[in-house]
Amino acid sequence: MHVRFNHAPGRLPGPAATLVGLILLGSLASLAVVYQQLTEENTALQQQWQTRLSVQATNQQTVRAPVVNPALAADIVEAQRQIHTPWLALLGDLERAQQAQLYWLQLSPDAKRKQIRMTVLAQQRQQGWALVERLKKQSALMDVKLKASEATEVNGLRMTTLHVEAGWQF
Repeated sequence: MHVRFNHAPGRLPGPAATLVGLILLGSLASLAVVYQQLTEENTALQQQWQTRLSVQATNQQTVRAPVVNPALAADIVEAQRQIHTPWLALLGDLERAQQAQLYWLQLSPDAKRKQIRMTVLAQQRQQGWALVERLKKQSALMDVKLKASEATEVNGLRMTTLHVEAGWQF
């Protein structure tokens, strides 16, 4: 009995395959180095983050109740009153009274006294008086008064400036 192996002798890979293999091996080595650096940087950043969190927790525990200044407390109460004033409803009523050829120059609301002062520019005096009448019909406004009116010249046109004051009820 005679066994014959049909075995072909091995060949070395060609230069192109060897070059591709070496490039891939070099790339793998450089990626391993970059990965190692990124891992170290990430660990350092996490340690810094934990240190900051512990310092902040310590600082928050040592904070004492602030001493309240009476003037500051009054300002805070006034600011809260301003915040609770329904400005959108008030401004909505003013917009409903608006008419073409009327120009609002100034709105000065005072939440403490629940009043608003307005300065309006009209092309004709009658338009201003009609505005006052429309403002009197708004449900949120009360005690609407025309405080003053004066003739002025704006860009060569004769206009009327009206100073109106009203209270609001909310």
